[in-house]
Amino acid sequence: MLRPAALAAALAATYLGGLLPTPASHAEEAPDDGAPEDDIAPEDEDGEDGEDGDDGDDDAPEAPAPEGVRRLDLPALTAASHRSARARMAARDTAGAAARRDEADAARLPKITATTFIAPSPDIRCLDPECGTTDPESFAIRLSGVAYGGSVQVTQPLYTFGKLSAVREAARAAVDAQTALEDALAGDLAVEAARAYWGLKLARELVWMLDDGIGEIEKARGRLDERLAAGDAGATVQDRQRLITLLAEARIQLTEARAAEATALASVRAIAGDDAVDIDEDELAPVELEVGAEDDYVARARDRRPEVRAARAGARAAEGLADFEAGQYWPDLALVGSLGITRATGVDDAPSAVYAEPFNSNSAALAVVLRWNVEPWTTRARLARARASERKAEELVELAATGATLDARTAWADAIAARDRVVAAEEGKTAAQGWVFSVLQADAIGVAEPKDLADAYIAWFQMRARLGAAILQWNVATVRLDRATGEFKRAP
Repeated sequence: MLRPAALAAALAATYLGGLLPTPASHAEEAPDDGAPEDDIAPEDEDGEDGEDGDDGDDDAPEAPAPEGVRRLDLPALTAASHRSARARMAARDTAGAAARRDEADAARLPKITATTFIAPSPDIRCLDPECGTTDPESFAIRLSGVAYGGSVQVTQPLYTFGKLSAVREAARAAVDAQTALEDALAGDLAVEAARAYWGLKLARELVWMLDDGIGEIEKARGRLDERLAAGDAGATVQDRQRLITLLAEARIQLTEARAAEATALASVRAIAGDDAVDIDEDELAPVELEVGAEDDYVARARDRRPEVRAARAGARAAEGLADFEAGQYWPDLALVGSLGITRATGVDDAPSAVYAEPFNSNSAALAVVLRWNVEPWTTRARLARARASERKAEELVELAATGATLDARTAWADAIAARDRVVAAEEGKTAAQGWVFSVLQADAIGVAEPKDLADAYIAWFQMRARLGAAILQWNVATVRLDRATGEFKRAP
């Protein structure tokens, strides 16, 4: 894990023991009153002077985008996450729920059943005009021609004692619940995108700060070697070993920072679903947001949080299913109509409107039908189970509201704390700039101790690292506030 305090100390320690030349030029260029401006020390036109105290927040070099790499800002990365595989899977779940809703709606429409057949025809002949006797008189295996026919039956539900309406309501509630869960996933993806986006910016800021510091340490080692070679009594072998140790520590920290950068970039690309993307080159800066009252966020979370909406929809679905089971105590009324025809070419047609024989016939019917499955004990048990599920769903609504309240209060508290950390870190950074200015001026006239200079630079680098971490926490906290209050919606 990247340790900002440790890496800042490694950078600042390069100034211990006079290992760097006295920055007299900085002191001469500094304002008379020692008040810090945007940077610790101004640069000369060649950019060499003032490098010890550069403010990396504003002067970090922007790496050119590799060819074919697409730069994304945070809204674009968030939008890409809403098209990711996870988001598409959730959309498929919603589509499945919508299909079940359509199925429930279709249950009130007519149901058509059609049947056809074709088979070998028996050979049966009438022996008199009324076909009172036939040949053969009983069963015999005699085939002649083809038998065929078909029937159509149409069933239109009329009244189901609330069963159809209960199922339709449950199916609609299931779609609402799944849509709300899609919105919840959109909020989770937005927070993940924000963490990856701002984390990558922070990692790159720390990499630049360490890389720059390592360059200064190496320059200091070169100058120290020259002083040792010249026999300077102010330079010792212990100073050289200390400098080599600090350089090794800085390099170790740099490898950790680069690993963090690679991990953050991999996260960005995984979220975007594209290995050819990167984030924009805007500086790491706090977003602008006025945090409102805690109770306002809690009220919005309890009303609009997707998990709360999903729980409410789930409770409606459970109520509908319980009403469906209650309707099983009662019959179903339907209008049934049917048409049928059969023909057998090997069988003589009996001339009778009353006598029905199965080989040559036409039929039609229209009736109101009552169907009733009378099983009160089984129905009672199923209804009790459905009512228990309904009560459980109602408890889940209360639990979801409690969770939304907790998350809103936590997000609000984290945002306030992060905002205060940003303010404190900015004040600390400004104070550290002034401290370094004053030490540089004292060192220019020979009244500063090497330890004073080291302490000033340690504070300066620590404040830069702390400010970056505080900005990351604040920026992510603002997105968490939006998620807690249900501001994110699924992709259309």
